[in-house]
Amino acid sequence: MTEAQRAVAYTPRRVRSLGVLLIDDWRVKLHALSAAPETEADPAAGQGAYQAAAEALPRPGVGGGRYGVGFVIAHRTPANYSYVVGWWSYGCLLSTAAYSAPFSEPADIARCPSRQAGCVWELAVIDHERRAWTRTMLRARARGGVDAYLEAVLTGKV
Repeated sequence: MTEAQRAVAYTPRRVRSLGVLLIDDWRVKLHALSAAPETEADPAAGQGAYQAAAEALPRPGVGGGRYGVGFVIAHRTPANYSYVVGWWSYGCLLSTAAYSAPFSEPADIARCPSRQAGCVWELAVIDHERRAWTRTMLRARARGGVDAYLEAVLTGKV
């Protein structure tokens, strides 16, 4: 059996909203995702998420086809912290950047390879964000715009 075939078994993980981060002219939803249901993210993970978003997000946030809104996922995996930053532009385009950090230093971020989009649990959060963007910004009868998008949060298990 190869290493790829010995992948982690899928079990639902807890996700919850930790509010909105303000970074320059960006408003970014922060999602906490945890592999262990009884384990909360280290408070320093919020700092790591902020640092990842501050590094990844283009400037300015508003203009150049960008709306100044996006999200960041702070994921406490079994092995480390994973951060996925996403932001919307040109109506329907989602750009992402991924980072990781050790448990001992959740704010000591390192950029992941550019081809990495996220794990299956992070993709569930990204799917929530896609649905929220479609519902609030793209549909013919979309209402609320970016404020409604920012209010669309995910809580529960993915």
